[in-house]
Amino acid sequence: MPIYVYTCRGCGARTEVYARRVGAEIAPVCKSCGSSALERAISPFAFQRDFASQMANLDPVYRKRIDAAIANTPEADPMRLLAKLTPFSAAEAPGDPINF
Repeated sequence: MPIYVYTCRGCGARTEVYARRVGAEIAPVCKSCGSSALERAISPFAFQRDFASQMANLDPVYRKRIDAAIANTPEADPMRLLAKLTPFSAAEAPGDPINF
């Protein structure tokens, strides 16, 4: 549903009109003074950027705070996985080879 914005020539108020479809016949009326002397105004619009461009436009201070928060988590330490491994010197013998 498109939203059309009109400016009243009499009082200068902006009025938004919702249409069911593009190109529909609309008879806008000013919500402030009731006048039908309205002219179409340029309306603001919003668009959603993709995640990559949102991340690229982050504030550097915010980016530093996020990096600091991640650095303080246990998952950020790459050596945490090495502590779970068994060293070769302590490993058991693999046993007899498998014949296929």
